[in-house]
Amino acid sequence: MSSVPKIERRWTCIAAADQTLLAAQISSYFNEPGTYFALFEFPAADRPHEEVPTKDGYFAQILGKRAATHINNCLAYIRPESIILLGLSDFAQTYLRAILPAHLLTIVNTESELIELPFAVGAPKPFTCKPSQAIEGLVAARIVNRPLAYSDDAPELPSRQLLGRKGLVVLENRAAVGEVSIINYAASIGADVVLAHPIERNSLQTLPRQLHAWAADHSSPAFREVRRKVADRIKGVDFARYEYATFFTAGLPYGLILQNTIPFTHMLNGPYVGVSIANAISEERSPRPVGSAVLFSLDEFSSDETNDVAERLQQSKFVITGLIGRAATNENLNNYGSYLPYDLLHICSHGGETDGYFVRQEFKDRDGKDHAIEYFEVVSFSLEGAMDPDKVKVESKMIFASFDGLPWIERPLSLYPQYVGDDLLDALRNNDEAVKRTPVNVPIALSCHIKCHHGFHQGAFDNLAAFAHPIIFNNSCSSSHELAAGFLAAGARCYIATLWNVGDKTAMRAALAFYDSVLAQGNILSAFSTMLRSIRNDRYRNIYVLWGLHFSSLTRLSTTSDAVIIAGLLAGYSVWLKKLAKTKDEELKRNSLPAVRFLRSEIRRRITPERLMEMLADFPEEEEEIERSQASSEEDEVTELIVTKEIDRSQVVRYWQS
Repeated sequence: MSSVPKIERRWTCIAAADQTLLAAQISSYFNEPGTYFALFEFPAADRPHEEVPTKDGYFAQILGKRAATHINNCLAYIRPESIILLGLSDFAQTYLRAILPAHLLTIVNTESELIELPFAVGAPKPFTCKPSQAIEGLVAARIVNRPLAYSDDAPELPSRQLLGRKGLVVLENRAAVGEVSIINYAASIGADVVLAHPIERNSLQTLPRQLHAWAADHSSPAFREVRRKVADRIKGVDFARYEYATFFTAGLPYGLILQNTIPFTHMLNGPYVGVSIANAISEERSPRPVGSAVLFSLDEFSSDETNDVAERLQQSKFVITGLIGRAATNENLNNYGSYLPYDLLHICSHGGETDGYFVRQEFKDRDGKDHAIEYFEVVSFSLEGAMDPDKVKVESKMIFASFDGLPWIERPLSLYPQYVGDDLLDALRNNDEAVKRTPVNVPIALSCHIKCHHGFHQGAFDNLAAFAHPIIFNNSCSSSHELAAGFLAAGARCYIATLWNVGDKTAMRAALAFYDSVLAQGNILSAFSTMLRSIRNDRYRNIYVLWGLHFSSLTRLSTTSDAVIIAGLLAGYSVWLKKLAKTKDEELKRNSLPAVRFLRSEIRRRITPERLMEMLADFPEEEEEIERSQASSEEDEVTELIVTKEIDRSQVVRYWQS
């Protein structure tokens, strides 16, 4: 397989979501072999950054802060000399200026401003394509090493560039800024490119149940639709000629349909794909192993790999944190998953879609007009998660179905003044009044869960492994789909999961085959392929899917040490204390308290006072750099909303009796 590319450090670019044409043009100037030009997409913003989000524009402000945080944390690793802000509105710029050094920023809004930048001066004659084919044009321009320009009179370009290279990149082309990042990546690894028709994630809502029905006897007609969607996009491609292929998709299981004939990986295509690519490259170019693994298991399966996995990891010098049996709680998974530094998280549990409630909620907007939102709600509880011992932490995921009788997929809020959406969000976030919930006793589309001791976790992490980019092996039933999206958005660089329900013995044997391979040779994809070949039960062949890039690896350790773990806990504790002291946002302050409480407890558990003083004495002096920051807990897509709050323990009965 090809070597890991380096990242261009002289320039990076943050582009507005509607600036695909200019983003492709800028990218075409950076064509050094084996070098990735980092490009990040930033969402539209109709309100400026505010330290404390207001009711109006709350959701837009959360999206802006979240995007700025993800990008900022990525830039902290790259440490670029200059950052281009491309086509960003004045409002959008405020989110980035709040955390990025001003002297690094260059504003570009037009092609004429672009060609005046130092890297564009003296460039060769441009390669011309139609504006509607910016992505195809960038592929072709990078092959001939020329900058890109646009003309309506340019000839049509093919959607495939198959030059017989070792690797192949297939992407569902939405002609968005994210696709520009993907083409930059494909060029940096010297891969062939296939541009496929895009597919919306909401059209894949039935995929988990289609795969589950098909897995029972491999005869369900429901699977034909999935097979057709994949086949239509890759028809005529000879995968056997390649060493590996990566599919940038909204969620289609290409590897399953192609029966993993060669090593395949998948990457979730979307607004944060540029961040995911840059993080994965940074982790490989400058490995920062912690020497830590977290094992989460209910300890209730007849065939459970957890003890064997722990033994193998300990022999490979990893420090193990076990959340087993009664310790496998919602709150422990959330705290250790979020704030403890680790390289690997292995989950052995039940998973997949879950049941919940159907809710019709009425509210009045600020003009006194009546509206009704209908949604499916999945509710999880944590007895240990509340700050008040008399309360219970509740996490509600609302999956929108309709608004004022119009299907949500038709974007009904676009028909109303903007404040109606703001008032809707406020009503949903503060629905403490009695809301009628009708139980839904079948799996709800777009729901997900990881079963815990006395409850379940919905996979909604703000960040993972104390802002690191770990490898996650979720060896549970139907653990891909929405859970994959959640873990990847939180920072996982590789996520291994199942596409339907997996048998205990197969899950155990597959996991051990994976760890035997990855601990011996390091590469995740090679170990994943070895694992797939080890599966003998026809019902479970190709059940696993790997989300990540082909070169990602698990660093092998020479010694066992918890020094990096403890240093990370101390650094995290300091960051959260500062946030708690400085923020004026009461909601952020409330969300910071559990992190501070957990980190303090974990530090006390792991080290003696003498060792604490010794490690503090070894801390390096601070230097000026781009700081990492904390992401918001809201979701990126407006098809759903996650709300976390605390309620009296007596109120929990209301949910169960609804």
